[in-house]
Amino acid sequence: MNRPKIMGIGELVWDLLPDGRQLGGAPVNFAYWCNRLGAEGYPVSAVGSDDLGREAFDRLAATGLDLGYVQHNALPTGRVNVTLSGNGIPEYDIVEGVAWDALEADAGTLELAARADAVCWGSLAQRSETSRRTIAAILEATRPECLKVFDINIRQHWYSREIVTASLGHADVLKLNEGELPLVASLLGIGKSSAEAIAELVRAFSLRYVVYTAGADHSEIHGAEGLLSRIPTPEIEVADTVGAGDSFTAAFITSLLQGEPVAASHRKAVETAAKVCTMHGAIPRPQ
Repeated sequence: MNRPKIMGIGELVWDLLPDGRQLGGAPVNFAYWCNRLGAEGYPVSAVGSDDLGREAFDRLAATGLDLGYVQHNALPTGRVNVTLSGNGIPEYDIVEGVAWDALEADAGTLELAARADAVCWGSLAQRSETSRRTIAAILEATRPECLKVFDINIRQHWYSREIVTASLGHADVLKLNEGELPLVASLLGIGKSSAEAIAELVRAFSLRYVVYTAGADHSEIHGAEGLLSRIPTPEIEVADTVGAGDSFTAAFITSLLQGEPVAASHRKAVETAAKVCTMHGAIPRPQ
């Protein structure tokens, strides 16, 4: 099977959940699921030289991920205080001034970017000027044929028109959910309905795909031709939804790069995200 090289760039955190801590961060979750689904998934992030950093490194190493692009620095390892609503939807309090805020574009990371088949990044990791510059440098180092995936992952107040517009300018694929689409539409002054906003995003930024997820209802894939695929969300018993969107993106992109058509890649994404929703956290604990 083709094993595309896929980078997940940005935050690495411990999600401090009501029933304990889970290792995560959207780019790390994404890289883990790319790797699990048959790609070479590479997390590109940073941890501190503290107990949480060492534990994170050990936990990720046990999954078989290549951690050669996880940097170490003097800042504390990322942490997120997570509370869950009655239906399992997470709310986040994301600690500032942590290791991934100081992510650097070192020679090894840029060399990997030059070989990558896809890279994925979001808005949260760009909250610091240092990491924002690093992500821009990594994207500039990629080949023209590298699939660039902006999984927007809006969190709290860490997004802006400037960050969103610059990222969309790099992107081939935009992934966003039913809460994020109205924010983006308002930020950019586009579209009255969801369909209109998505169509305008595709046209304005020459996007190959917009991946739109609407929680427990359905998900859609859009392209220049319009709606390409729509699948109802399966009815399952939800443990929590942490990492479900990241695994969805990972499955869709990995399947595309392995040569699957859009509809089949979408189906794989739906099935993978449903599986993650039955687990606590996005990355299973080693058995």
